[in-house]
Amino acid sequence: MEQCPISMRVVKSQLAHSLNALAALAEAGRGARLTDIVAKLDAPKSSVQRLLQQLAEEGWVEQDPETGYYRLTVRMAVLGQRYLYTSGIVDATQAILQTVASKTRELARLTIVDTDRLVWIASAQGAPSGLMYQPADPSRIVSYATANGKAWLATLPEKDASRIAQRDGIEARTPPRDVGPNAMRSLAALKRDLAQVRTRGYAVANEEGERGVAAIAVVILDPDSGKALGTTSVAGPVSRLSKERHAKIAGELLGAAQQFARIWPLKSATQKSNAG
Repeated sequence: MEQCPISMRVVKSQLAHSLNALAALAEAGRGARLTDIVAKLDAPKSSVQRLLQQLAEEGWVEQDPETGYYRLTVRMAVLGQRYLYTSGIVDATQAILQTVASKTRELARLTIVDTDRLVWIASAQGAPSGLMYQPADPSRIVSYATANGKAWLATLPEKDASRIAQRDGIEARTPPRDVGPNAMRSLAALKRDLAQVRTRGYAVANEEGERGVAAIAVVILDPDSGKALGTTSVAGPVSRLSKERHAKIAGELLGAAQQFARIWPLKSATQKSNAG
């Protein structure tokens, strides 16, 4: 029996709203107000509220009884971690990441491109105990205010890079709270910075993502298509990641990026899926 086209459209719309709500809560990190989620989904308040209640009943979302803010439960994080481990990407890349961390004696991290955003997937600590840098908010990657984000944006067409940066808050009337004091405020400044990234081959963020922190990052490119698979970076206190160290650290990252590209498990899985 054929499915009614109207029914299919309704199911598709509900599914899209559910996925968009989960994505909005993932971006919010510590939680979001109902009005914020309504604005993100561009849907009636009553419909979004019912959707959040349903997601809460299913165990994906919870509401803070004191603030009323909605947030994801750990169920989503557990599911994501399970996928990363079963895909093999963590096991395959951790040794390379640890080598970078050991050589630089700083925090080395790895991201993956997820459609139009970056997602952290692995890290390795190389700093000695007592001198370790730990990110204040490791969840969201603000594209225009982080070395990882800028390394990735530099590979995109200007129109796409600008759209993503604007979505993340550049040129917003009220700048995002999760950026550092040196974060760029205009697309013109970002375009100039991305041009430098392309010329020298790596991105630098000096107190742009977080006060007192510097980072150097390079993009991981698919050797076949030339598209960005992810990024890898080294971050630490500004006092330790001086300008004199940038080129050497970038060299370590560029070598690691080539290794990551050769063994990228998710790339292989995607190729097999497309072939099938």
